[in-house]
Amino acid sequence: MRIQLTGVLAIAVCLNTMESKAAELTGVDLKFISDSNPAKAEFDRDIEETNSVMARLSGNLWAVPLQESDVVRSGFSINGSASYEHNIDIEPLGESRYRLSADWFRENRKSAGTPFIRLGLGAGYIDSESERRDGVVLDVGASINYQPTSFFDTTLGIQGAVVDAETEVFDTSKMTLFATANFSPSPKLVLRAGLRFVTGNETSTATPTLNIVNNAEFIEPDEAFGGAAEQRFAYLIDADSLIAEAGFGYGISGTVTANLLYRFVSTEADGDISYDRSLIEFTVGIDL
Repeated sequence: MRIQLTGVLAIAVCLNTMESKAAELTGVDLKFISDSNPAKAEFDRDIEETNSVMARLSGNLWAVPLQESDVVRSGFSINGSASYEHNIDIEPLGESRYRLSADWFRENRKSAGTPFIRLGLGAGYIDSESERRDGVVLDVGASINYQPTSFFDTTLGIQGAVVDAETEVFDTSKMTLFATANFSPSPKLVLRAGLRFVTGNETSTATPTLNIVNNAEFIEPDEAFGGAAEQRFAYLIDADSLIAEAGFGYGISGTVTANLLYRFVSTEADGDISYDRSLIEFTVGIDL
């Protein structure tokens, strides 16, 4: 018992001697999204294009440096975010998202490429206009960033996410491997590119075919797209997706940036079911 109490007291003393950072709002994002296939449907008869607008607040709730020297910098933080997305064309696809995350980072300032390692654990909640899509989200991830020059950096990472939704058809588990790169030819301009591989579950909405019925794990009416009356059903299926993205960011001022991103999604699911999806996102971000 004495050893345990000594350990607890030692940790408490260390935390008290560290200079923690008070809670603060860190950013505001305003985003416009154009989606060529929000239903993730295979055939033209089920594909509908939509546009949506989103507002997002992010903040740092607590942060503490763990190590600070000319060689190594590390720290721990607890962060939060809240967003609301309004779908202009299909209102039931609108949603609010809330997330808390715990993040640890370590930067080696003397190594080649100044590697920056980050580990994160997050928990969130989706409050959708379509009740079936409501759910709890848990995620865990790790990444390493290299910056060999002042104008180029690249990030490699892995992330796992699980959604426990109101209905089984929207319960998903996914693993994502990703690589991104940023190139800055001038102080205000950043060119971006990325590649992601996602494996796990996908939820699509379509007019059911025999192939869909035979391969889907679950299938339910999807009221967001008209439900049983329109013969539109959501189904859960195992799938792999390859996502390519490219875009640029421009610094309007010291705290305001504008970003344009194009993302193309190609998905192959069980039963030779496949779909393509394109998204265009325009974001104005404000650092506070």
